Amino acid sequence: MSRIQMILTAAGAGFAAVNYIIYWASGRANAVPIAPAVLCCVFIPLILCAVFGRAAAEKIPRLYEALKWIYISVGLLYTVSFVIFSFAMTHVKESGGASDVYIVFGCKTNGYTPTYALRRRLDHAYELLTRYPDSVAILSGGQGGDESVPEAESMRAYLEARGIDGSRLIKEERSTSTLENIKFSFELIEKSGVRADRVTAVSSDFHIKRIQLQAKYLNVRLGVSPAKTDSPGKLWQNLIREYMVWVRRGVTGKWEAG
Repeated sequence: MSRIQMILTAAGAGFAAVNYIIYWASGRANAVPIAPAVLCCVFIPLILCAVFGRAAAEKIPRLYEALKWIYISVGLLYTVSFVIFSFAMTHVKESGGASDVYIVFGCKTNGYTPTYALRRRLDHAYELLTRYPDSVAILSGGQGGDESVPEAESMRAYLEARGIDGSRLIKEERSTSTLENIKFSFELIEKSGVRADRVTAVSSDFHIKRIQLQAKYLNVRLGVSPAKTDSPGKLWQNLIREYMVWVRRGVTGKWEAG
């Protein structure tokens, strides 16, 4: 293999391998079964090439060369698409501002202790609710199998502890996906009778694009106010997860697992 081929292989396959290792180590592999399969697609060809590469190049040169360039091309495609995807996900314009209702999207919580991503969303929601004292918040998030309390309950406790009046907080505890977050929150808005001329979604920066697309699918008007992820490591980890969600959408036509 030439030097340029080695560089391309390292850039493409290596980047893919590192990303999927981080994704797998973060405990998200079960959520997207594609991840372990892709890991195998990254490592198995490398192992086969190391063991049988020279013999294959001599006995089946054309096939070996074709497979090698397919492998390199796929690795580079992943690298380039992930970089473009990451840029698009993290460059979302604020379209919320002063609103009557803020829908705060839940995510993993450890009991009443929000994870990093959820805490960033809640801190951003706190700033908005403080800035606009006439607004209310829909706290949207059900209870996962590995959670001891619903995400919405953890969110309520956090915001009340920071001084937000509980009367301004409405819990939505049924949702288990982004699509349900939006759907059930708008159902609550209708039932509660609160003024909702302007509704804004509050979530992590890497999550906003998916919210916008799903709001359009549900035919609802929804502004967005992204909470910045200020940890590069956390941002990378979550972008990998978000990338896989969009891959699943492209492969299965579904946003959520199952």
